[in-house]
Amino acid sequence: MSAPNMNALGRRFAAPGKYSLVNELNQILRRYFWRPAGFVPALESLGESQGVASRRDVAAGPNHGEHRLQVVELAGGKIIGNVRLIATAANVVVGGLQSLYGCAQPQAEAVLHRRRFRMPKYRRGTALLLATATSTNYFHWLLECVPRWKILQAAEWLEYDFVLLHNEPSRFQDEVLDRLKVPPAKRLRCSKYLVHQFERLVVPVMPFPLWQVAPWACSWVRSLFPEQAPGPEKVYLRRGKCLRPLANEPELESALQPLGFVPVQPDQLTVAGQARLLSSARCAVAPHGAVLTNMIFAAPGAMLLELIHPQFKNGCYASLAAACGHRYACVDGRPVGRANRHRQEYAVDVSAVLEELERT
Repeated sequence: MSAPNMNALGRRFAAPGKYSLVNELNQILRRYFWRPAGFVPALESLGESQGVASRRDVAAGPNHGEHRLQVVELAGGKIIGNVRLIATAANVVVGGLQSLYGCAQPQAEAVLHRRRFRMPKYRRGTALLLATATSTNYFHWLLECVPRWKILQAAEWLEYDFVLLHNEPSRFQDEVLDRLKVPPAKRLRCSKYLVHQFERLVVPVMPFPLWQVAPWACSWVRSLFPEQAPGPEKVYLRRGKCLRPLANEPELESALQPLGFVPVQPDQLTVAGQARLLSSARCAVAPHGAVLTNMIFAAPGAMLLELIHPQFKNGCYASLAAACGHRYACVDGRPVGRANRHRQEYAVDVSAVLEELERT
């Protein structure tokens, strides 16, 4: 029940001028319908009066550019739901992180104007924030979350009681956490039904502006998976089940086969297996999707040809290619059939794909 409905209930049953049990219940329940008490645009906007116990600027890589890398320790800091928002002890939300990462107008986001039922949960000790609200996605996990560990290391946050993660576990997350040597007992998955408050909450910034992949982040993630093995030099990366499937994929694969392309489905492999597969790749063709994240494991100079849905474009993989020293090209597709929120098929001109490969 929402807070406004609880107010209506109190007015309906309260006797005029008299103390009401319903009114008391209303006030008690309102405590559990969490809503922000304020907003600051970025970590660097926080001061001591808002609970900042320490602040450390770091250089996580040799070429992190103008993006300021820092870590802030918040006394009594809060995680709202499944790592959705960061807030101070006084419920002031910090922008530029989690669900507000890359938002052009974060104060207008609906997440800041909802009152949701969440139970408070306080924990003693030090918690390190690693995951973002989108960390169930392979790209967001490997390139936006995992490099935050390097930032935390550079800030010398080596002692901790909890590492904070999204409430939905995945195989690829656990595999990376094993590589980072994070003990399973310290991996805390944050429930969406809680407001988690910690004695000390340690928050690193995001490793780069949204979609602008940093070279140091690619290099560091690649160093976690140095596996290499002989394999195909030309690969077609299938996406498997997804929101935007390539409708004429069989036709495309048939046309690529005489050119030496081997079709593979990376999401059926471990992260180490994907690193081995791409370590020998010199050319990859793939529909836009998280499988393209594995290009970080390909050697500099490799070619990436991305197939793009015409109504869903962002430059994250062009940026990734530049960060890794790869060559990059793309082919726009065309919508197929009637789209809905569960399925948005598209097709590509196979001859255009082949022509683009000839130019490379």
